[in-house]
This record gives sequence, structure tokens and C-alpha cells, in this order.
Amino acid sequence: MATFSKKERVIAAILSATPGLKAFLKNIYISINAKLHKKEYIIKVMEEPLKIHIIDPLVGYDAESETFGGYYDIATVNNRGQLLSHISSVPSVNLPSDSVSVDISITDIHEGTTKTLAKSKAYNWQQGTRLHWLNEELFVFNDFNEDLNRYESKVFSAIENLLIKTFNYPVQAVYKEQYFLSINYQRLLSMRPDYGYRSLPPLNQSELTNLKDDGIWKIDYASGDARMLHTIEDVANVERKDIFKDCTHKLNHLIIQPNGKGFMFIHRYFQGKRRFDRLMYSDFKTLKVLIDEEYVSHCYWIDNETILGYLKANGENGYYYLGLDGVATLCSEMTALQLGDGHPSSFGDWIVFDSYPDKSRMQKLYLFNMKTKQLYFLAELFQSTKYKNETRCDLHPRFSTNGKYISFDTVYQGKRRQLLIDISSILSL
Repeated sequence: MATFSKKERVIAAILSATPGLKAFLKNIYISINAKLHKKEYIIKVMEEPLKIHIIDPLVGYDAESETFGGYYDIATVNNRGQLLSHISSVPSVNLPSDSVSVDISITDIHEGTTKTLAKSKAYNWQQGTRLHWLNEELFVFNDFNEDLNRYESKVFSAIENLLIKTFNYPVQAVYKEQYFLSINYQRLLSMRPDYGYRSLPPLNQSELTNLKDDGIWKIDYASGDARMLHTIEDVANVERKDIFKDCTHKLNHLIIQPNGKGFMFIHRYFQGKRRFDRLMYSDFKTLKVLIDEEYVSHCYWIDNETILGYLKANGENGYYYLGLDGVATLCSEMTALQLGDGHPSSFGDWIVFDSYPDKSRMQKLYLFNMKTKQLYFLAELFQSTKYKNETRCDLHPRFSTNGKYISFDTVYQGKRRQLLIDISSILSL
């Protein structure tokens, strides 16, 4: 949800009944505002209380290609200062192609050296290949097996530069070297292609309505054994509504509890073109609804009992702390910025979050300390109107595994780049 006024959102809601017309008018409106509100700069960074620096760790390696990390919920920098990146040889202003691979690379940000270890055709511009660290040595990502015609996940060693394991299911979320969770990326391609892959076709209508054979799989890391943990039908039967029978359903954004004892996910369903969301929790045995006020966006675990998310609670959209008991408490400091929806992630007492482009096409990046309630503006970066819908570039800020760095994706220079900010001096304030 971009930073539009309440009046603009009411108009958008009315136009939702005609999505084609809405998209057409929205693009015109955005283009006009981009010209009217254009700023004289394309990037602005924190000057006070400390001046920060934006680092492009891959510029010396391949300045012509495009680089990106992925989603906000997974770290791309480990404690050893190694950065995981996707490197694309084709412009990301176009849709991903199933015939073009991205390189999977590791950069030592201290030495400035980069090596490419693998390639993948299972990616999108928003979440990449779900590339992230399992520990200080191993990392995982999704790929497409052309011989077996399936998506799968691979584990590589950054020390040995070798493929360690291959699993028959693509990864969505991983808990250390114990288990991982998988979902159907063909369903995502059908219903939300931003997060799907293109090597296999989207589901047809019959497959979309089959809720008994699709859902969430749990895969044992040691053995590779997989089992269906919850079907979509199981999910829909929890606090079931009459309209469910007339809806198409999908499950997405699985994030595992820090202690590994459960996970949250979004159950999103559509009645015609109208979308409904609810946030769910599973302890691997039972399912429960955490909140159901029709709108849930990006969430993150603050601790084992608390989720921070941008969602609707008590009738109002905002950033909320949400307990496993379903009680939502407004985070007034973050909500008061009136940036709209963003992507929050946390490390200790700190939260980093971003915004979508405003009318001047500037995206903002902030740090917030939950204990002191202090907000720090980190940066403001431009995004051209040529990046939109599936090719948009959300900042997706994420902490390094030791909290000293924030990595994020941006197109302020006219191409997609994964950049870094060293925030260790801010954390010591």
C-alpha cells in the first residue's frame, strides 16, 4: 500500500470493482504526481546524529549487471561479512524469464572479492530464489530441475564451494539444519506472480479449486522426508466462513518462530476480485487464527510470543504488536509517520522498515528502537515509474545475522542493486 491519503484510498477502493480501469488510472495519476512532486536529488542519507554511508559491495565486480538480495524476512549477510546476492545479466525492468538464469554469488565485504557458485531459474524480482544463510557456512536457494521438471532447493557450502544437499521441494522457510517448509509456487504464479516462478505453467481452474492436495509441506533436513503438514482445505476449515466455497485460496509468507516451535502465515482468499487476508499460526499440530479483519500485510517475529506487522486491527490500519493470543497493540511511533505499509524486520530492540514510493517516487528507510522509542531516518531513495507491478523494487531491508549491517534492494541509479549500510555506530548511540 503506497503512501496515499485516506481520500485517495477511498477512490481506489471504489475502483477495485473494475481492476483494469483502476490500474490504468492509477498509472496516469502516479506519473502526473511524479512530475509535479519531483525532487532535485535521487538519494538522501542520514546526516544527524551521524552521517551514514551507502555501500555497493558488488560495483567493482560487475557494475553492468543487476544485483538483488530478496525478501525482507531473510538475512543476506552473515557474521563473517559474506553477502549473498543474485546477479542478473538482463534488465529487471522486464518480467523474469524462464529461459534466463540468475547467478548465485558470495561477496566478502571486507576483502571486496566476489565468487559465483551456482545458477538458478527459479526466481522473481521480489523474493529472488529465497536465497539465505542456514548458518555461518551453509546457504540455501531454490532452482528448477529441467530433467525432472520440478522446483527443488539446494544447500551449498560457502567454505567448500560445493553443493551439499538437494531437496525435492522448493524452500519457503527454514529452521536451521532441522526442517524447512514448502508451498506451491505454481499456485503463487497463478494468483500472485510477483512471488511465483515461471519454469512451470500456472495452475488451471480445476487445480486452483483443489484444496485437498495443496498446502504446506514440512521437510526433514537430515532425511529429506516430506509430509503434507496442512492442506489449504485444513486452513479454510478453521473458523470457516460461508464465502470460502466461492473463493480461490492461497497460502504465503511463512515465517518460522525464532524457537522453531511454530510458524505464522497469511491465508489470502479472493471472492471475485475482492481480496481478504487473515494471519494464521501453526504449532505443527493445530491451526489458529491470530487476526482476521480482512487486511494483513508484512509481518515479522519480534520474539517467540510477539509479531510486529502492518495490518488492520480494531478497525484501523497501522503497525501493531500482535501476541499469540490475538491481542493487537498499536505501535504509535511507526504508524504516526503515515508511510502506509512497509516491510519490518527486527534485531534485538531494533526494527528496520521501509515505505513504498510517495508522490515524488521516493522510498524511505527508518530504524526504530522499541525500548527508547527513538526513530532514525536512514535514507530516501528514488524509484522510477518504469518499475511497477511485478518489476517494482521494494527496499526489503534486512539485518545481517549479527545486526551490524542492513542490506536492501534499490533502483535509484536506474538498475537494481543490493546495497549495504553499516549501522554499528547508530546501535551504540
